[in-house]
Amino acid sequence: MSELDLTALHGMHDVLRREAIGLTRSTFRPGHDPRRVLPWRLFKQSLRLHFAAEDRALWPPLRRRLARRPDRLTLLEALEAEHAALEEVIDVIDELHANPGIDAGIGGLRDLTDSLVTGLAGHLKHEEDGAFPLIRQVLTARQWGRFTDLHTWPAGLGHWDAAP
Repeated sequence: MSELDLTALHGMHDVLRREAIGLTRSTFRPGHDPRRVLPWRLFKQSLRLHFAAEDRALWPPLRRRLARRPDRLTLLEALEAEHAALEEVIDVIDELHANPGIDAGIGGLRDLTDSLVTGLAGHLKHEEDGAFPLIRQVLTARQWGRFTDLHTWPAGLGHWDAAP
C-alpha cells in the first residue's frame, strides 16, 4: 500500500461541503444581487476545477492501473456519471438564477440547490469510501503528484474546461 498523502483532497471535500451548505442558506434566491452571485460563481468554479482535475489527472491513471479489474472500473464510471449529473444541476441553477422569471415548478431554485447539496455530499462520500482506498493502493507517487499539482494549481486545465 502506498503512502500517498490525501490530506489536501480531504480538505477540499470538506470545503466543498461547507460552502455548498452555506450557499443554500444565503445565495440561491432569485434576483441579481451581486453579493449572492459572486459566492455562487466562486463555488461553482471551485467545484468544476475539482471535477476537471479528477477527470484529467486522477481517473485516467486509475483506469489504466485497474484495467484488469472491471469490478473496480464500475466505481470510476459511477463517479464520472455523478460528475455529469451534478454539472447538469449546476447548469439548471445557473439558468434559473439568471432568469428568475422562469417557472421551475414546485420548490424551484431552492429544491434544486438542496438537490445539489445532497448529490454533492453523496458523491464526495462515494469518492472517499471507494476511490480514496484505490488511490492509495494503485497510484504511484508521480501519478498522485500530477493530480495534486493540477488540483492545487489548475493552470494546466486550460482556460477553461471548467468555465465559471
